[in-house]
Amino acid sequence: MADSGTRRWELIQLLARKEWRIRYRSAKLGYAWAVVQPLMLMLVLLVVFGQVLPLDRGRFPHTNPYSLFLLSGLFPWHFASVAFSSATPSFPNSRKLILLAGFPREVLPLGVVAAHLVNLLLTLPLLIPLYLWHQVWPSGWLVLLPLAIALQSVILGAMSILAALSCVRFSDTFFLVQALLLPWFYASPIFYPRAAAGRFTPWLALNPLTGVFELYRKCLMPDWPGWLDGGVLGAVLISFGWALLLAGLAAMLLRRMEATLADWM
Repeated sequence: MADSGTRRWELIQLLARKEWRIRYRSAKLGYAWAVVQPLMLMLVLLVVFGQVLPLDRGRFPHTNPYSLFLLSGLFPWHFASVAFSSATPSFPNSRKLILLAGFPREVLPLGVVAAHLVNLLLTLPLLIPLYLWHQVWPSGWLVLLPLAIALQSVILGAMSILAALSCVRFSDTFFLVQALLLPWFYASPIFYPRAAAGRFTPWLALNPLTGVFELYRKCLMPDWPGWLDGGVLGAVLISFGWALLLAGLAAMLLRRMEATLADWM
């Protein structure tokens, strides 16, 4: 069992390195695009919600400084959106590996997620200049940042396996995922705090990543609301529940489809 787990981990690392090389090898800026894309989106949102339709930051003082608030959500969002959309066609795109007897199929989408996890780990240190510029510092809850990253990775890994399995049976799954990314973005507390959703706040619990974003902000923002009075703990526990549910569902469907997966290819 230990040897099997080690083999899977080695395959995930190998596939992650391959995904990295393939994704950026033809780009002039190379790996810098992992940083440029969320930074460009941050600049747009800074203009829109800083000048055109300014967020009432007097009502939500914990969103200050707003640039730090934005990036602390945009970096995890970029990880989620790119990893999920890239992992969805991982089974159809790896037909030869799927047909190999004994090959652990789950490592294909997980390898893609792992590749983009590396991007997240490389971009998060870019928050340091913002701390220095605004002369603020994260709270002591920064020690929980690995937990936020791990929780998000589990959720994305399970979602990616489910989407990849669906893509084998229904090729339109890839296009459906692309179409859902924009609504998912607006339904996530990225450019607005969860409390700003008003009467729609309970509906944010349907988003598996709502609690993940709350945990990132608790770790990275200097004065985020409390665990209990700010509702952070409840949101995080709901995301933990989503992680268990999605992981269990992914494992169950993978076992049920494993014998016939190659036939559908």
